[in-house]
Amino acid sequence: MPTKLGYSIGNLGKSVVWTSFENFMLFYLVSIAGLPPLVAGSLLAATLLWDALFDLAVALWADARGGGDRLGRLIVMGAPMCAIGFCLVFALDRPAAIAAAILLCRIGYSLCDVGHNTLLVRVARTPRDATSVSGYRLIFSACGAALVALASTWSLAPAGAAARQAAFATGALVGGAIYVATLATAWFATRHLGGPAACTNPLPVSRGGRLRALWRHGPFRRTLLVAAVQAGIVPLFLRTLPFFGQAVHQDAGWAGPALATITLGQSLSLPGWMALSRRLPPIVIARIGHAMTIVAMLGLVIASRGIGGTVLLMLLGMALAATNLALWAMLALAAQRPETSGDTNEATPVGLFLTTLKSAAAIGNLVSGTMVALTTSPMTSAPDGPDLTAGVLLLPVVGCLLALYVLRPRGAPADSVP
Repeated sequence: MPTKLGYSIGNLGKSVVWTSFENFMLFYLVSIAGLPPLVAGSLLAATLLWDALFDLAVALWADARGGGDRLGRLIVMGAPMCAIGFCLVFALDRPAAIAAAILLCRIGYSLCDVGHNTLLVRVARTPRDATSVSGYRLIFSACGAALVALASTWSLAPAGAAARQAAFATGALVGGAIYVATLATAWFATRHLGGPAACTNPLPVSRGGRLRALWRHGPFRRTLLVAAVQAGIVPLFLRTLPFFGQAVHQDAGWAGPALATITLGQSLSLPGWMALSRRLPPIVIARIGHAMTIVAMLGLVIASRGIGGTVLLMLLGMALAATNLALWAMLALAAQRPETSGDTNEATPVGLFLTTLKSAAAIGNLVSGTMVALTTSPMTSAPDGPDLTAGVLLLPVVGCLLALYVLRPRGAPADSVP
């Protein structure tokens, strides 16, 4: 248990950085840094795409180098780079300097992401461990998201752009420190774990052969497809929360309490999902979560105000907790099968997964920026409420339907209780 909790706390710092990028970076770049929406969305998409490709390159390099502590070295190198870049994003003024800071942050984040997420395969050795550790990770992720929600409420309170930038910069300084501290804790807690035992049928030596073998592995391929939908299409609403608040509630600061409500729904429901995972396999929990997401999104189209809106936001948080817990558990189980295991190939499945996740997120950021640009009125310089609502809430419904199609029962072993 100390190893599981120590490892999982790394998600707190990662969540602070990831949630900041996913939920508020587009708004910051457009409303405070002064970038056009399309430029800001393209910048975030380009850096995420770089991050995705870099993840795969780092994973292949780590497996090629071997060595028991190579994952720890990735964390030690990446944590300070990510923290420094994260702080500089909100401290600099020129667009080119901000872009360079974002790139530095993403490089450091990528190094830590490959190292920390690959350690999941070492920590979670059984199906029950896979779901429990995924749950602990998400609990700490929810704590990180809650901190960002609280900080954003304070950062968005000032009326002037300069005051908002100063508030964001202060929050980024604290967030960077949390990132370094929690990743260091995760590395310290898992430093005694060795890589998986060698198998008799390891992946092909060539990089292309490894990737082709992974794609032919059915459960792993299904995990990649679901990850692409969950990272690219489903979070459109979350990426545009400040714009949604500005257009529908005439208050960009609405995003802070809304994110806090979603996070509360995640936190309160995670113990229940973890208990349910003892009876149901991750793939079934993923189906339930996507169905709940559809209900929450359709409900928010009708009403996002008052008690009804609060209940729907909490329902959305509960649904996201289920889908995220299931996705990481599916990854841990798929990456441990003989076809994808071995003492020199543990990082490659995780690297390919992260590449898929972040490539889809890059496309999602570009779509978010385009949607804000297309719905923004030249007269008010604010997005049109009905048009933005239709885009950011109905497209995720389509994404969830796609995920349910990929997750449909096929009579495979993955559909049975672990």
